[in-house]
Amino acid sequence: MRWKRGNRLRLIADSEAPPRTRAIFDELRHSLGMPTVPALYRAYAAFPAFLELHWQAFQPVLASRQFFLLGARLAAESYTRAHSYFAIPSLSSYAAGGALPIAQVLDYYQYLDPLVLLIASAQMQAFDGGIGQPELVADAAHHAVFPVAPCQLADTQASPAVQRVWDERRRILHLAFVSEEHRALACWPEFYLDYWSTLKQLLPSPIYADCQYRIGDSACSFTRELPGRIETDVSQLLDAGLDSEEVSSLARIHEALVGALTGVLLDITVARIACEGGSRGSSLSTSESIAPKQPPTGVSASPPTRAA
Repeated sequence: MRWKRGNRLRLIADSEAPPRTRAIFDELRHSLGMPTVPALYRAYAAFPAFLELHWQAFQPVLASRQFFLLGARLAAESYTRAHSYFAIPSLSSYAAGGALPIAQVLDYYQYLDPLVLLIASAQMQAFDGGIGQPELVADAAHHAVFPVAPCQLADTQASPAVQRVWDERRRILHLAFVSEEHRALACWPEFYLDYWSTLKQLLPSPIYADCQYRIGDSACSFTRELPGRIETDVSQLLDAGLDSEEVSSLARIHEALVGALTGVLLDITVARIACEGGSRGSSLSTSESIAPKQPPTGVSASPPTRAA
């Protein structure tokens, strides 16, 4: 699903959220070990009744060790695919005087983005019925804690060159907003401009689209390994007070956001490999089909698109 031109994704900030939403945001930050609320949940907060129902179903999952292990598996798959299939030049020259902060930014998002993708994929399938393993005993979570979030470049702080990159990304990828990952990396403008030059060459490749699709496919498959039963079907949404138009809007938002999250995860992986010295990569052989197989439940068979 492409994000239609002119549409705006409403994101609710802490300052404008009602008390119950702020309480869920606090619980979410604690569960993930993060200092900020991901954009996915700020989009959920535009539908308070849905956010409440979602959190009741997902809070026990986020308290499990299995959830974080599955997130790490998604991150590893993204890295393996990008390193194997793409020729990524080295951007390690930016290590002088700035490698540690950039590395910390990449650590932050390589930890967070797979977890958010897993949540979005599970929620997308939960609209259609229960998922997970009710008989599986959840182990207590042990995960990283990030006390400080990366800085993000505001529109007013961005140079004309960075603004042109953001405009170009919006035009090429039909984006609803500039993702926080790209705002964070843009705090190093010289690195970011060279990184975008690399990424822009990869985006048109059918291999890139296939890798993005398969990461989303894995995320959907992994949700079946989550402990407990996760269910927020249409009847529950209607009983919670949402109307049919809101339910349809949530489904459309999820279709776009799952595609966005797979793309951003792959983007941040390319940045990591470039900072580590790049990769020679190797294209898939012509005998190996890159056409997606039957899509998993709740995922469109069309090429993935990005809306963040």
